[in-house]
Amino acid sequence: MKIPSSMITGLILTCIGSLIVIIGAYLAYQCFQTYTPILPRAESLSEALTNTTYELVNLVLKLGFLGVMIWGGSVLLRYGAHIIIEVEKIKRV
Repeated sequence: MKIPSSMITGLILTCIGSLIVIIGAYLAYQCFQTYTPILPRAESLSEALTNTTYELVNLVLKLGFLGVMIWGGSVLLRYGAHIIIEVEKIKRV
């Protein structure tokens, strides 16, 4: 029995999506475990606010990128699963 090319495409999308989600979740967990803010001593209040803002922006950018990565992987996973389900429906008919 020959496997339809759309089934192979669905399986590939599902595998890639799962891999991206797993890697993104691992990186987010690793970032959570190893995060230590680097806040140098400041001479004035404005320097302290600048340093703190820099650290917060840096953290938000890292976590935002990981969130987008996991979101993109979940989209691939969803479409891959949808293709597989549709191919199975067609096979049954």
